[in-house]
Amino acid sequence: MTENQPAKRTLWRRHPVFFWGSTVLLLVLLTATAVVASRVPKYQRDAEIINAQMSEAERATRDRILESEARRSELAIALFQRELRMKALREKGMHLAISVEDSTLSLRHGPATLREVRIGIGSDSTINGPDGRTWRLVRALGERHLKEKQTNPTYTIPEWVYVSRGEPIPPEEERQVKGALGRYVLKLDDGTEIYSTPRTGPFTDQVKPAAFAVPERDLAAMLEVLRIDMPVYIY
Repeated sequence: MTENQPAKRTLWRRHPVFFWGSTVLLLVLLTATAVVASRVPKYQRDAEIINAQMSEAERATRDRILESEARRSELAIALFQRELRMKALREKGMHLAISVEDSTLSLRHGPATLREVRIGIGSDSTINGPDGRTWRLVRALGERHLKEKQTNPTYTIPEWVYVSRGEPIPPEEERQVKGALGRYVLKLDDGTEIYSTPRTGPFTDQVKPAAFAVPERDLAAMLEVLRIDMPVYIY
């Protein structure tokens, strides 16, 4: 007999209601968990059956509801972009404004536009690796601030670039490429990158996801007047 057996018997004898109540509750919870897990495939099949049994009108109504929710989300984003555009116009000092809709980068002082250029905009992207890792690259929206200006930086090609191409990932030292983000790079406080079009590396023919590519001559012309912590509006 082990040392804890007398203690168990004492608990059972002194507090039989608590002992048996706790035991029954534990069994109920375990049973409920097993039942729910076993029914998940059935729920999925039931959902498919219900969908198949719905009339065209019922499915159309469901789809309209979903579309309405999507439109509300789009409207909320559009209103937010409009507010940002207005806030940028009210900014009194030097600032940058990126219009996603117009694909432009503007250098402004107050409401006056000093320089405006066409830019490339990297799309949002989700990359799933064979090892289960996931990279979600989402374009910034809102007010940011300039954190760092770089000239001729060495850039480490991210692992997800190779994963997206189905290529093996080289060691980090082999992924360091000078000029892979062009000659000039602006880093914002949330990690967003505004870079000049590179001549080497994986982003010569496509814009890095969730980033902004600017012609080198135009970014060079702006660089001198850009100050750390200046506002950058992305809308």
